[in-house]
Amino acid sequence: MRVLQELIQRNKLGCHCGFYSCCSANEDVLRAVLLKARQTGSPALIESTSNQVNQYGGYSGKTPQQFAEMVRALAHEQELPADAVYLGGDHIGYLPWVHLSEDEAMAQAAELVRACVQAGYAKLHIDTSMRCASDAEDQPFSTETSARRAATLASVAEQAFAEYRARNPQAEEPIYVIGSEVPVPGGDFKATVTGVTAAEDALRAIELYQQAFAAAGVGPAFLRVVALVVETGVDFHRFTIDEYDRTKTAALTAAVRGSELCIEGHSSDYQTAANLRRMCEDGIAILKVGPALTHRLRESLFALELIEREVYREQPGLLSNFRQVLDQVMLANPAAWQDYYPGSEQEQSLARAFSYYDRSRYYLTDPAVLAARQRLIDNLSGNRIPHCLLSQFLPIQSLKVRSGLIRNEAADIVFSCIGDQIDDYLEATLYNGARA
Repeated sequence: MRVLQELIQRNKLGCHCGFYSCCSANEDVLRAVLLKARQTGSPALIESTSNQVNQYGGYSGKTPQQFAEMVRALAHEQELPADAVYLGGDHIGYLPWVHLSEDEAMAQAAELVRACVQAGYAKLHIDTSMRCASDAEDQPFSTETSARRAATLASVAEQAFAEYRARNPQAEEPIYVIGSEVPVPGGDFKATVTGVTAAEDALRAIELYQQAFAAAGVGPAFLRVVALVVETGVDFHRFTIDEYDRTKTAALTAAVRGSELCIEGHSSDYQTAANLRRMCEDGIAILKVGPALTHRLRESLFALELIEREVYREQPGLLSNFRQVLDQVMLANPAAWQDYYPGSEQEQSLARAFSYYDRSRYYLTDPAVLAARQRLIDNLSGNRIPHCLLSQFLPIQSLKVRSGLIRNEAADIVFSCIGDQIDDYLEATLYNGARA
């Protein structure tokens, strides 16, 4: 992680640089991230969330070890060296187990932390910013409580790393990200206005976490805490986006820049390239993105399906019906989207397909959806897409095909669409590479 730590330090010295973190377990997204890393020479930081990947499989069906093996296999496909790919954990804590008491939830979180470190995760966002079932609802949830729990999990990570290093002597010590005011992963469907953490609260949090690490016997590990997660006023909702406004964050970013830490920017999905650049310039050196990448994946598949319907107009039995299959699967199992998409059936239908919350990503690994996706890709492989149709439905990729930057193959077009979103992050952090 020395490369990432160096970038953070350069950012704190006023240099405009940083890095982005891909928080996704989707294979199409990961392939696009690794392809872009190969093309640009940028580091690929890939993080799994506690909902996506945990000791029970998460919604991706993968444990940390299985996720790590998948990423390494995909990196090998792209011929990327091992030191170009970094694994991390996002919201690593008891988020999936908030319905349990503190003791039970922390035991589950400790097992998750241990599993991540043993799988070779080198960056951990330890997130204990939420209540457990045993926390009093009529009392404010204190930063002291969050810090104490985070320090406990950091001690678990340090012990697990000692065991991991015994088997992997060249392994670098893990780096940590902390914070008690943390945007809800995947977007907060209850929020209407996204606030900005007060500068004094951010500095107080750093102080309390440092004290808690010392009290837990892992004071030296605090030297490897590189970033603080705060509310920066950016978020996304069902159909709208909260844009970054540096005038509202000026006091916060100045205060954190004066500390030893940088800011890790969560929920930066869908921000404009200009906003991402401003965030990085302001000391938000780590830009995290997840739903925006699977959203772009879904957009590309929907567009390809429109092309497919034209190409196979006289052979309807060969159609993938990707969008229809995806919606049927979502309707059959609404648990992952129904709280996010209230309203009439028309509003829900629109949201299931297009919302910025991108809840359809939870269904992309369903066997029926995977089969429809594969049929769509197969139907449009072998240079079967007429350039005029590509121009109609995917004009940017059409130009890239004509310029020889990508092949006229469905899979390559999908990776290119996702890559366009990644380019905004690479340019914001001054990793300017070939757009392909």
